[in-house]
Amino acid sequence: MTRESDVFVPLELRAHIANNTRDSIFVSLHFNATDHDPAATGFEIYSLTPRGAPSTYEDNLTLAAVNIQNGNPVDNASIELSSCIYHSLLGHIGEFDRGIKRARFAVLRLTKVPAVLVEGGFLTERGESRLIANPEWRKKLANAICVGIDNFRTLAGAKKRPLVLADYRREVPVPPPAANQPLQNPFAPATLSLQSTPPPEPTAESPAPSPSVSSAPPER
Repeated sequence: MTRESDVFVPLELRAHIANNTRDSIFVSLHFNATDHDPAATGFEIYSLTPRGAPSTYEDNLTLAAVNIQNGNPVDNASIELSSCIYHSLLGHIGEFDRGIKRARFAVLRLTKVPAVLVEGGFLTERGESRLIANPEWRKKLANAICVGIDNFRTLAGAKKRPLVLADYRREVPVPPPAANQPLQNPFAPATLSLQSTPPPEPTAESPAPSPSVSSAPPER
């Protein structure tokens, strides 16, 4: 963690902390805002723009952008980390997906370890700001990010392929792993069976029941 209280930590210091933490990755957590589109929603993840390429919001590559970027030896690891977190968010959160993006933010540009920046939603959109204000929803978001980080660790340590959205959708809850066993995803949604026992044929003594209407609201 780069801070323990509600104080502003300079961007250069955040990168310095990451660079001086052994065997680390850097995940910068944010919530978004906009003064252009009050209906904007969803999460997005950034990793460093490669040298010689435009960032996501640039229409073209300027000479200044090339000159300020010396290249980063951990760029491949950073994009793998962003992909692992991205697929976990898709599998667990279900909010609007704004994609994986590239930028030259200082916390990405100055770090020498795999680094990503996560925007968890928009405070400027009424519905999403209510979600963000809910501690349980923030815990769910944090859990999804942690699962993605753990997937990245497995990818790097055991050379296993990364989990993608289809994998998360197939998973079911599992009991805690035994000692010395690899972690599994404890936040996957339950899988519901579509098979059911057919109702009995109606008889004169037992007329067919009338269909009922559920008053439960639809799931988000």
